[in-house]
Amino acid sequence: MKNNNSINEITFEKLVNIDSVYTIHSCTDDGYVDITLFPFLPGIFVTFNDVHTTVMPTNDYLVDKDLILINYCVSGRCEFRISDNDYRYVKDTFTSVGSLVVSDSFYYPSAFYQGFEIYIYKKLFTAETFRMLEYFHIDIDQLYKEYGYKDSLSILKTDIQVQRLWAELYETSTLDKGLIQLNILKILYILSNSSSVIPANTSYLTREQAKLAKEVHSILTEDISKHISMREIALRLNTSESSLKNYFYAMFGMSVSKYMKKERLKKASALLTETRLPISDIAVNCGFSNQGRFAKIFKEEYGNFPLEYRRKSS
Repeated sequence: MKNNNSINEITFEKLVNIDSVYTIHSCTDDGYVDITLFPFLPGIFVTFNDVHTTVMPTNDYLVDKDLILINYCVSGRCEFRISDNDYRYVKDTFTSVGSLVVSDSFYYPSAFYQGFEIYIYKKLFTAETFRMLEYFHIDIDQLYKEYGYKDSLSILKTDIQVQRLWAELYETSTLDKGLIQLNILKILYILSNSSSVIPANTSYLTREQAKLAKEVHSILTEDISKHISMREIALRLNTSESSLKNYFYAMFGMSVSKYMKKERLKKASALLTETRLPISDIAVNCGFSNQGRFAKIFKEEYGNFPLEYRRKSS
């Protein structure tokens, strides 16, 4: 079932009462978010977030110090602010675990993100929940000891076995309650075994560094037909070129050159399918001075030359 609603309509009461797969569709200023809720066990809730926007506000209805939130990133990149001077990031195959409340909103640099979340709210556990956890030898108290009631958030490397369990859920077109329960129980078992958990080696940006990374992005993408050097941007922002490159990589997960190549090709793809502009004009509009080079790079990314791509898309 799919409904057009706000994400703030997701409450603990709604999570408790769902008995079938339920999707909430929410429009934003620059895209949309689909959050799919899956039935599981009382007090433990599972969602899949399909994000096609740059900013998603936090859900005030799901804020509670007794809540542990486990987030697994399938694809994309997400930034969130813990405090005024502490920005964190998760990228594909990373897991974040904790009870710390994220401030303001989530930011998605590429306007795309997909990931699963497990909400653990012990106040709503029933006899069924305790019985199932005990049967599978899942030590929820250990999870709370490691990650709950703390003013911190753990970013972890995801165990390869856990990655496979998430992948099975992601790749299965029809999800039944039994498969969801089985895989989530296995994931919780592995996470509750601290010997299997390895912290991720990630670099965090300060508020000022994150601001500079976003300024670089804004300057570079304002008009992608132009090529602005990082040296020029560094002079404009009065910051070293190497520092700006490092900040940009930390936030967007790739080098400036690789990111801009993807942005140019993404715009070219849109222009090929949505307009009748000549290929030569599209190349120029996307920052390629040589049409032959544009065609070669486009084929490497999309598998077809621009004209073939347009014909197949029409």
